[in-house]
Amino acid sequence: MRRSFRALLVTGLCFALAAMSTAAFAGPGDLDKTFSGDGVKTVDYSGASDTFYGVALHGNAPTTCGSSSGQATLTAFTAGGGLNKNFSGDGMWRQDVLGHGTNFLEACRFLPDGRLVAVGGAYGADGHYRTIVIVRRPNGAPDKSFSGDGLAVYRFAGIDNSAAYDLAVQSDGKIVVAGEGYDSGVSPVAGFFEVARLRRNGALDKTFSGDGLAKVDIGPYDEGVWKVQLLHDGTIVVAGWMQNKAGTEWNSAVAELRPNGALDRSFGGDGKATLNFLKGADDYPLGLDVRSGGEIVLGLYRYNGSYVAGVAQLRPNGRIDGSFGGGDGLKTGLGPDLDVQDLVLAGGKILLAGGTSSGSSPFVLRLTSKGNPDGTFGHHGQAALGSVAGYLFDIAVDAHDRVVGVGNSGSDGLVFRLHA
Repeated sequence: MRRSFRALLVTGLCFALAAMSTAAFAGPGDLDKTFSGDGVKTVDYSGASDTFYGVALHGNAPTTCGSSSGQATLTAFTAGGGLNKNFSGDGMWRQDVLGHGTNFLEACRFLPDGRLVAVGGAYGADGHYRTIVIVRRPNGAPDKSFSGDGLAVYRFAGIDNSAAYDLAVQSDGKIVVAGEGYDSGVSPVAGFFEVARLRRNGALDKTFSGDGLAKVDIGPYDEGVWKVQLLHDGTIVVAGWMQNKAGTEWNSAVAELRPNGALDRSFGGDGKATLNFLKGADDYPLGLDVRSGGEIVLGLYRYNGSYVAGVAQLRPNGRIDGSFGGGDGLKTGLGPDLDVQDLVLAGGKILLAGGTSSGSSPFVLRLTSKGNPDGTFGHHGQAALGSVAGYLFDIAVDAHDRVVGVGNSGSDGLVFRLHA
Protein backbone atom coordinates (compact mmCIF):
# COMPACT_ATOMS: atom_id res chain seq x y z
CA MET A 1 0.00 0.00 0.00
CA ARG A 2 2.66 2.45 -1.07
CA ARG A 3 2.38 6.21 -0.51
CA SER A 4 2.22 6.53 -4.30
CA PHE A 5 -0.97 4.42 -4.24
CA ARG A 6 -2.66 6.72 -1.76
CA ALA A 7 -1.49 9.75 -3.75
CA LEU A 8 -3.37 8.48 -6.81
CA LEU A 9 -6.59 9.29 -4.99
CA VAL A 10 -5.97 12.99 -5.42
CA THR A 11 -4.58 13.11 -8.95
CA GLY A 12 -6.23 15.81 -11.03
CA LEU A 13 -7.94 17.67 -8.20
CA CYS A 14 -8.89 21.24 -9.02
CA PHE A 15 -8.45 24.34 -6.88
CA ALA A 16 -11.29 26.77 -6.39
CA LEU A 17 -11.68 29.38 -3.70
CA ALA A 18 -14.63 31.53 -4.58
CA ALA A 19 -16.00 34.44 -2.63
CA MET A 20 -17.78 33.24 0.50
CA SER A 21 -20.79 34.85 2.08
CA THR A 22 -20.08 36.58 5.35
CA ALA A 23 -22.12 35.31 8.25
CA ALA A 24 -23.03 37.64 11.09
CA PHE A 25 -21.94 35.00 13.57
CA ALA A 26 -19.63 32.06 12.95
CA GLY A 27 -20.78 28.83 14.53
CA PRO A 28 -19.29 25.38 15.10
CA GLY A 29 -18.22 23.90 11.77
CA ASP A 30 -17.81 27.27 10.04
CA LEU A 31 -14.47 28.43 8.65
CA ASP A 32 -12.52 30.47 11.21
CA LYS A 33 -11.76 33.75 9.45
CA THR A 34 -9.19 34.76 12.05
CA PHE A 35 -6.99 32.25 10.19
CA SER A 36 -5.55 33.81 7.00
CA GLY A 37 -8.54 36.15 6.63
CA ASP A 38 -10.99 33.55 5.30
CA GLY A 39 -10.11 30.40 7.23
CA VAL A 40 -8.10 28.90 4.37
CA LYS A 41 -4.42 28.97 3.38
CA THR A 42 -2.79 27.41 0.32
CA VAL A 43 0.95 27.07 -0.32
CA ASP A 44 2.76 26.65 -3.62
CA TYR A 45 6.37 25.42 -3.62
CA SER A 46 7.36 27.17 -6.86
CA GLY A 47 4.89 25.52 -9.18
CA ALA A 48 5.49 22.00 -7.91
CA SER A 49 2.80 19.46 -7.03
CA ASP A 50 2.35 19.91 -3.28
CA THR A 51 0.46 17.88 -0.71
CA PHE A 52 0.35 18.21 3.08
CA TYR A 53 -0.07 14.73 4.58
CA GLY A 54 0.19 15.55 8.28
CA VAL A 55 -0.15 18.41 10.76
CA ALA A 56 1.39 19.14 14.15
CA LEU A 57 0.13 21.89 16.45
CA HIS A 58 2.21 24.00 18.81
CA GLY A 59 -0.55 25.68 20.76
CA ASN A 60 -2.61 27.21 17.96
CA ALA A 61 0.13 27.36 15.32
CA PRO A 62 0.16 24.52 12.76
CA THR A 63 3.16 22.99 11.01
CA THR A 64 2.59 20.57 8.14
CA CYS A 65 4.65 17.77 6.67
CA GLY A 66 4.29 16.41 3.18
CA SER A 67 5.77 16.16 -0.28
CA SER A 68 6.51 18.51 -3.16
CA SER A 69 7.24 16.82 -6.50
CA GLY A 70 9.06 13.97 -4.78
CA GLN A 71 10.83 16.04 -2.13
CA ALA A 72 10.00 16.09 1.58
CA THR A 73 8.50 19.31 2.98
CA LEU A 74 7.88 21.01 6.31
CA THR A 75 5.78 24.19 6.29
CA ALA A 76 5.32 26.31 9.43
CA PHE A 77 2.47 28.75 10.02
CA THR A 78 1.63 31.32 12.64
CA ALA A 79 -1.57 31.00 14.67
CA GLY A 80 -3.05 33.65 12.33
CA GLY A 81 -2.38 31.60 9.21
CA GLY A 82 0.68 33.38 7.81
CA LEU A 83 3.94 31.61 7.07
CA ASN A 84 6.17 31.51 10.15
CA LYS A 85 9.35 33.10 8.85
CA ASN A 86 11.23 32.20 12.02
CA PHE A 87 11.26 28.66 10.62
CA SER A 88 13.84 28.10 7.90
CA GLY A 89 13.80 31.81 6.95
CA ASP A 90 10.48 31.78 5.08
CA GLY A 91 8.43 29.08 6.82
CA MET A 92 9.06 26.59 4.00
CA TRP A 93 11.59 23.72 3.96
CA ARG A 94 12.00 21.26 1.08
CA GLN A 95 14.69 18.63 0.59
CA ASP A 96 15.62 15.43 -1.22
CA VAL A 97 16.55 13.85 2.10
CA LEU A 98 18.79 10.98 0.94
CA GLY A 99 19.66 12.47 -2.45
CA HIS A 100 18.01 9.76 -4.56
CA GLY A 101 14.58 11.25 -5.25
CA THR A 102 11.08 10.22 -4.11
CA ASN A 103 10.73 11.44 -0.52
CA PHE A 104 7.71 12.12 1.66
CA LEU A 105 6.95 13.03 5.25
CA GLU A 106 3.67 11.51 6.34
CA ALA A 107 3.21 12.49 10.01
CA CYS A 108 4.65 15.04 12.42
CA ARG A 109 4.40 15.98 16.10
CA PHE A 110 5.89 18.58 18.39
CA LEU A 111 8.05 17.44 21.28
CA PRO A 112 7.39 19.10 24.66
CA ASP A 113 10.41 21.39 24.24
CA GLY A 114 9.18 22.78 20.89
CA ARG A 115 11.26 20.64 18.55
CA LEU A 116 9.46 19.09 15.59
CA VAL A 117 9.71 15.40 14.67
CA ALA A 118 8.47 14.08 11.32
CA VAL A 119 8.51 10.60 9.77
CA GLY A 120 8.15 9.19 6.29
CA GLY A 121 10.13 7.44 3.61
CA ALA A 122 12.88 8.15 1.08
CA TYR A 123 14.57 6.21 -1.71
CA GLY A 124 18.05 4.90 -1.04
CA ALA A 125 20.74 4.41 -3.65
CA ASP A 126 19.28 0.98 -4.50
CA GLY A 127 15.87 2.47 -5.37
CA HIS A 128 14.17 1.05 -2.27
CA TYR A 129 12.54 2.97 0.57
CA ARG A 130 14.13 3.62 3.94
CA THR A 131 12.24 4.99 6.90
CA ILE A 132 13.32 8.52 7.73
CA VAL A 133 12.87 10.34 11.05
CA ILE A 134 13.67 14.07 11.03
CA VAL A 135 13.98 16.34 14.07
CA ARG A 136 14.14 20.12 13.62
CA ARG A 137 14.60 22.96 16.06
CA PRO A 138 11.99 25.75 16.28
CA ASN A 139 14.04 27.80 13.79
CA GLY A 140 13.99 24.93 11.26
CA ALA A 141 17.63 23.96 11.74
CA PRO A 142 18.52 20.27 12.14
CA ASP A 143 18.68 19.14 15.77
CA LYS A 144 22.21 17.76 15.97
CA SER A 145 21.50 16.14 19.34
CA PHE A 146 19.35 13.68 17.37
CA SER A 147 21.44 11.13 15.49
CA GLY A 148 24.23 13.70 15.00
CA ASP A 149 22.55 15.55 12.12
CA GLY A 150 18.83 15.58 12.93
CA LEU A 151 18.11 12.56 10.72
CA ALA A 152 17.69 8.87 11.60
CA VAL A 153 17.43 6.33 8.77
CA TYR A 154 16.66 2.65 9.09
CA ARG A 155 15.32 -0.39 7.28
CA PHE A 156 14.36 -3.75 8.74
CA ALA A 157 16.85 -6.52 7.97
CA GLY A 158 15.94 -8.95 5.20
CA ILE A 159 13.31 -6.73 3.59
CA ASP A 160 13.56 -4.42 0.57
CA ASN A 161 11.55 -1.44 1.77
CA SER A 162 10.65 0.34 5.00
CA ALA A 163 8.43 3.42 5.28
CA ALA A 164 6.72 5.22 8.18
CA TYR A 165 3.18 6.61 8.14
CA ASP A 166 2.62 7.67 11.76
CA LEU A 167 4.34 8.33 15.07
CA ALA A 168 3.60 8.88 18.73
CA VAL A 169 5.74 10.48 21.43
CA GLN A 170 5.99 8.84 24.86
CA SER A 171 6.03 10.86 28.07
CA ASP A 172 9.74 10.08 28.45
CA GLY A 173 10.49 11.56 25.02
CA LYS A 174 10.99 8.28 23.19
CA ILE A 175 9.50 8.20 19.70
CA VAL A 176 7.34 5.33 18.45
CA VAL A 177 7.35 5.08 14.64
CA ALA A 178 4.92 2.85 12.73
CA GLY A 179 4.51 1.90 9.10
CA GLU A 180 5.25 -0.98 6.77
CA GLY A 181 8.05 -3.22 5.65
CA TYR A 182 7.61 -4.98 2.33
CA ASP A 183 9.47 -7.01 -0.25
CA SER A 184 8.68 -5.78 -3.74
CA GLY A 185 10.73 -8.57 -5.33
CA VAL A 186 8.07 -11.23 -4.87
CA SER A 187 4.53 -11.58 -6.22
CA PRO A 188 2.20 -11.09 -4.51
CA VAL A 189 4.05 -8.49 -2.42
CA ALA A 190 4.96 -9.73 1.07
CA GLY A 191 4.79 -7.24 3.93
CA PHE A 192 4.37 -6.75 7.66
CA PHE A 193 3.45 -4.23 10.33
CA GLU A 194 6.58 -2.31 11.27
CA VAL A 195 6.96 -0.60 14.66
CA ALA A 196 10.18 1.01 15.92
CA ARG A 197 11.07 2.96 19.03
CA LEU A 198 13.85 5.56 19.08
CA ARG A 199 15.53 7.14 22.05
CA ARG A 200 15.67 10.91 22.42
CA ASN A 201 19.11 10.91 20.75
CA GLY A 202 17.82 9.10 17.64
CA ALA A 203 19.30 5.68 18.42
CA LEU A 204 17.07 2.62 18.23
CA ASP A 205 15.84 1.71 21.72
CA LYS A 206 17.10 -1.82 22.40
CA THR A 207 14.77 -2.24 25.39
CA PHE A 208 12.04 -2.50 22.74
CA SER A 209 11.92 -5.90 21.02
CA GLY A 210 15.65 -6.44 21.62
CA ASP A 211 16.86 -4.16 18.82
CA GLY A 212 14.31 -1.33 18.72
CA LEU A 213 12.41 -2.90 15.81
CA ALA A 214 9.20 -4.92 16.21
CA LYS A 215 7.81 -6.87 13.28
CA VAL A 216 4.17 -8.04 13.32
CA ASP A 217 3.00 -10.51 10.68
CA ILE A 218 -0.75 -10.46 10.22
CA GLY A 219 -0.91 -12.62 7.07
CA PRO A 220 1.32 -13.76 4.20
CA TYR A 221 0.81 -10.84 1.82
CA ASP A 222 0.74 -7.05 1.67
CA GLU A 223 0.11 -5.31 5.03
CA GLY A 224 1.18 -2.28 7.02
CA VAL A 225 0.30 0.32 9.65
CA TRP A 226 -1.45 3.60 8.88
CA LYS A 227 -1.98 4.84 12.45
CA VAL A 228 -0.56 4.43 15.96
CA GLN A 229 -1.81 5.44 19.43
CA LEU A 230 -0.36 5.08 22.93
CA LEU A 231 -2.40 3.94 25.93
CA HIS A 232 -1.84 5.36 29.41
CA ASP A 233 0.13 2.25 30.47
CA GLY A 234 2.51 2.49 27.49
CA THR A 235 0.71 -0.11 25.35
CA ILE A 236 1.05 0.62 21.63
CA VAL A 237 -2.04 0.28 19.42
CA VAL A 238 -1.51 0.11 15.65
CA ALA A 239 -4.10 -0.12 12.89
CA GLY A 240 -3.75 -0.65 9.16
CA TRP A 241 -4.40 -2.94 6.24
CA MET A 242 -3.83 -6.55 5.29
CA GLN A 243 -4.39 -8.33 1.99
CA ASN A 244 -6.59 -11.41 2.26
CA LYS A 245 -5.24 -14.88 1.51
CA ALA A 246 -6.88 -14.93 -1.91
CA GLY A 247 -5.15 -11.66 -2.80
CA THR A 248 -8.49 -10.20 -3.89
CA GLU A 249 -9.10 -7.44 -1.34
CA TRP A 250 -7.63 -5.45 1.54
CA ASN A 251 -9.15 -5.75 5.00
CA SER A 252 -8.70 -4.14 8.42
CA ALA A 253 -6.14 -5.20 11.00
CA VAL A 254 -5.32 -3.94 14.51
CA ALA A 255 -2.54 -5.06 16.85
CA GLU A 256 -1.36 -4.20 20.35
CA LEU A 257 2.20 -4.31 21.63
CA ARG A 258 3.37 -4.11 25.21
CA PRO A 259 5.92 -1.41 26.13
CA ASN A 260 8.71 -3.96 25.60
CA GLY A 261 7.62 -4.61 22.00
CA ALA A 262 6.02 -8.02 22.56
CA LEU A 263 2.49 -8.66 21.34
CA ASP A 264 -0.15 -8.13 24.04
CA ARG A 265 -2.00 -11.45 24.02
CA SER A 266 -4.88 -10.06 26.10
CA PHE A 267 -5.87 -8.39 22.82
CA GLY A 268 -7.53 -10.76 20.36
CA GLY A 269 -5.92 -13.80 21.99
CA ASP A 270 -2.63 -13.34 20.11
CA GLY A 271 -2.19 -9.55 20.08
CA LYS A 272 -3.90 -9.18 16.70
CA ALA A 273 -7.40 -8.65 15.34
CA THR A 274 -8.35 -9.03 11.67
CA LEU A 275 -11.68 -7.64 10.55
CA ASN A 276 -13.77 -7.35 7.41
CA PHE A 277 -16.07 -4.33 7.41
CA LEU A 278 -17.13 -4.58 3.75
CA LYS A 279 -17.60 -8.10 2.42
CA GLY A 280 -16.08 -8.71 -0.99
CA ALA A 281 -14.45 -5.27 -1.18
CA ASP A 282 -11.70 -3.14 0.37
CA ASP A 283 -11.82 -1.74 3.89
CA TYR A 284 -9.11 -0.58 6.28
CA PRO A 285 -8.63 2.10 8.95
CA LEU A 286 -7.01 5.38 7.99
CA GLY A 287 -8.10 6.91 11.30
CA LEU A 288 -7.52 5.61 14.84
CA ASP A 289 -8.21 6.93 18.31
CA VAL A 290 -8.85 5.43 21.74
CA ARG A 291 -11.55 6.39 24.22
CA SER A 292 -10.81 6.93 27.92
CA GLY A 293 -12.38 3.52 28.64
CA GLY A 294 -10.02 1.80 26.20
CA GLU A 295 -12.48 1.33 23.32
CA ILE A 296 -10.73 1.60 19.95
CA VAL A 297 -12.42 3.78 17.33
CA LEU A 298 -11.53 3.33 13.65
CA GLY A 299 -12.20 5.69 10.74
CA LEU A 300 -12.68 3.34 7.80
CA TYR A 301 -11.76 3.68 4.16
CA ARG A 302 -14.28 1.41 2.37
CA TYR A 303 -14.58 1.04 -1.38
CA ASN A 304 -16.81 -1.24 -3.47
CA GLY A 305 -16.93 0.84 -6.64
CA SER A 306 -18.04 3.83 -4.57
CA TYR A 307 -16.65 5.19 -1.34
CA VAL A 308 -18.72 4.08 1.66
CA ALA A 309 -17.60 5.92 4.81
CA GLY A 310 -17.71 4.01 8.07
CA VAL A 311 -16.72 4.19 11.73
CA ALA A 312 -16.10 1.03 13.75
CA GLN A 313 -15.51 0.44 17.45
CA LEU A 314 -13.67 -2.39 19.18
CA ARG A 315 -13.66 -3.31 22.84
CA PRO A 316 -10.33 -3.07 24.69
CA ASN A 317 -9.87 -6.83 24.17
CA GLY A 318 -10.05 -6.46 20.38
CA ARG A 319 -13.54 -7.80 19.89
CA ILE A 320 -16.29 -5.95 18.02
CA ASP A 321 -18.18 -3.57 20.35
CA GLY A 322 -21.85 -4.42 19.78
CA SER A 323 -22.97 -1.36 21.74
CA PHE A 324 -21.79 0.83 18.84
CA GLY A 325 -23.54 1.16 15.49
CA GLY A 326 -26.18 -1.36 14.54
CA GLY A 327 -25.09 -4.03 17.00
CA ASP A 328 -22.17 -4.99 14.79
CA GLY A 329 -19.78 -2.26 15.97
CA LEU A 330 -20.09 -0.43 12.64
CA LYS A 331 -21.69 2.92 11.82
CA THR A 332 -22.43 3.65 8.16
CA GLY A 333 -24.88 5.83 6.22
CA LEU A 334 -22.78 8.94 6.88
CA GLY A 335 -23.07 10.37 3.36
CA PRO A 336 -22.50 9.47 -0.29
CA ASP A 337 -19.02 9.03 -1.79
CA LEU A 338 -17.07 10.05 1.30
CA ASP A 339 -13.46 8.82 1.19
CA VAL A 340 -12.31 8.70 4.82
CA GLN A 341 -8.68 9.67 5.48
CA ASP A 342 -8.58 10.45 9.22
CA LEU A 343 -10.47 10.24 12.52
CA VAL A 344 -9.93 12.08 15.81
CA LEU A 345 -11.84 12.00 19.11
CA ALA A 346 -12.48 15.43 20.63
CA GLY A 347 -14.62 16.19 23.66
CA GLY A 348 -16.24 12.76 23.49
CA LYS A 349 -17.29 13.31 19.87
CA ILE A 350 -15.91 11.83 16.65
CA LEU A 351 -14.32 13.93 13.93
CA LEU A 352 -14.07 12.29 10.53
CA ALA A 353 -12.32 13.84 7.51
CA GLY A 354 -11.31 13.15 3.93
CA GLY A 355 -12.55 13.98 0.45
CA THR A 356 -15.27 13.13 -2.03
CA SER A 357 -14.61 10.64 -4.79
CA SER A 358 -14.69 13.34 -7.48
CA GLY A 359 -12.16 15.47 -5.60
CA SER A 360 -14.59 18.37 -5.68
CA SER A 361 -14.36 19.14 -1.97
CA PRO A 362 -12.87 18.05 1.33
CA PHE A 363 -15.21 17.11 4.16
CA VAL A 364 -15.22 17.19 7.95
CA LEU A 365 -17.99 15.42 9.86
CA ARG A 366 -18.63 15.62 13.58
CA LEU A 367 -20.50 12.70 15.07
CA THR A 368 -21.84 12.07 18.55
CA SER A 369 -20.20 9.44 20.74
CA LYS A 370 -22.69 6.94 19.30
CA GLY A 371 -21.70 7.78 15.72
CA ASN A 372 -24.72 9.87 14.75
CA PRO A 373 -24.33 13.25 12.97
CA ASP A 374 -23.91 16.08 15.49
CA GLY A 375 -26.57 18.63 14.57
CA THR A 376 -24.76 21.40 16.50
CA PHE A 377 -21.86 21.30 14.00
CA GLY A 378 -22.14 22.81 10.54
CA HIS A 379 -25.05 21.52 8.48
CA HIS A 380 -26.40 18.31 9.99
CA GLY A 381 -22.94 17.46 11.34
CA GLN A 382 -20.92 18.39 8.22
CA ALA A 383 -18.62 21.42 8.20
CA ALA A 384 -19.60 24.43 6.12
CA LEU A 385 -16.59 24.60 3.78
CA GLY A 386 -18.16 26.79 1.12
CA SER A 387 -16.34 26.41 -2.19
CA VAL A 388 -13.05 25.08 -0.81
CA ALA A 389 -11.82 22.36 -3.18
CA GLY A 390 -9.40 19.52 -2.59
CA TYR A 391 -8.75 16.58 -0.26
CA LEU A 392 -7.94 16.25 3.42
CA PHE A 393 -5.39 13.79 4.74
CA ASP A 394 -5.04 14.80 8.40
CA ILE A 395 -6.92 16.74 11.07
CA ALA A 396 -6.03 17.90 14.57
CA VAL A 397 -7.62 19.97 17.33
CA ASP A 398 -5.80 23.08 18.59
CA ALA A 399 -5.58 24.60 22.08
CA HIS A 400 -8.90 26.42 21.53
CA ASP A 401 -10.63 23.20 20.36
CA ARG A 402 -10.72 24.41 16.74
CA VAL A 403 -10.33 21.85 13.97
CA VAL A 404 -7.29 22.19 11.68
CA GLY A 405 -7.33 20.22 8.44
CA VAL A 406 -4.53 19.72 5.91
CA GLY A 407 -4.28 18.16 2.45
CA ASN A 408 -4.10 19.58 -1.03
CA SER A 409 -6.06 21.74 -3.40
CA GLY A 410 -5.07 21.35 -7.01
CA SER A 411 -1.28 21.46 -7.06
CA ASP A 412 -1.01 23.40 -3.78
CA GLY A 413 -0.81 22.40 -0.14
CA LEU A 414 -4.00 23.18 1.79
CA VAL A 415 -4.63 24.21 5.42
CA PHE A 416 -7.86 25.41 6.97
CA ARG A 417 -9.31 25.98 10.42
CA LEU A 418 -12.86 25.51 11.64
CA HIS A 419 -14.69 26.83 14.67
CA ALA A 420 -15.60 24.14 17.18
